[in-house]
Amino acid sequence: MWNKIKVHPWVGEFYESKDVLPYRTLVLGESNYTTEENFDSNLVIACIREHIGSNRDDNFSRFATKTRRVILGRETEVTAKEFWENAAFYNFIQYRVGELSKQRPTQKMWDDSIQAFEELIDKIKPERVLVLGQENWTNLLSHISHEKVSDFKAKIIVGKNKIMAGFIVHPSAGGGCFTYNQYGPIASDIVLDGKA
Repeated sequence: MWNKIKVHPWVGEFYESKDVLPYRTLVLGESNYTTEENFDSNLVIACIREHIGSNRDDNFSRFATKTRRVILGRETEVTAKEFWENAAFYNFIQYRVGELSKQRPTQKMWDDSIQAFEELIDKIKPERVLVLGQENWTNLLSHISHEKVSDFKAKIIVGKNKIMAGFIVHPSAGGGCFTYNQYGPIASDIVLDGKA
């Protein structure tokens, strides 16, 4: 199914249904962090499956829970399984960056990942893209045609697809950078048209 994509995306079973999210929504993470022996094409899929199943990976589960809650509201009753079965998730960088998130992708990694992103958009045709992290957003916009809507939003143009996209600070950002009060309304505006 994938030609350019090395780390396959998670596409929930009900991604097309719009039962939980009003639009086909892609959550766009940045990078893949894991050991060399765990890095393979199913890394993202395995992380989401584990999160909605056993919840054993504390780091990924904390990140995935924050992502769900920043979109749907901190007190949402939508479960992790319900949310992720209705969304898609993909990391823009198609390489293993390292074992720790303190390691940063190289410019070559950013540049070499754009064709895979274009392939993803063409295949799953999201109607909304929530980009996690300002550096991720800046790099995406430097590679993709777009029309700026606001400081946090733009319509990105990939082939024949024109998609509303926007960013929030990465949910894993430390130092108090990420707060639900600040980024919840922005995420809700991007993904739900402010209907959280």
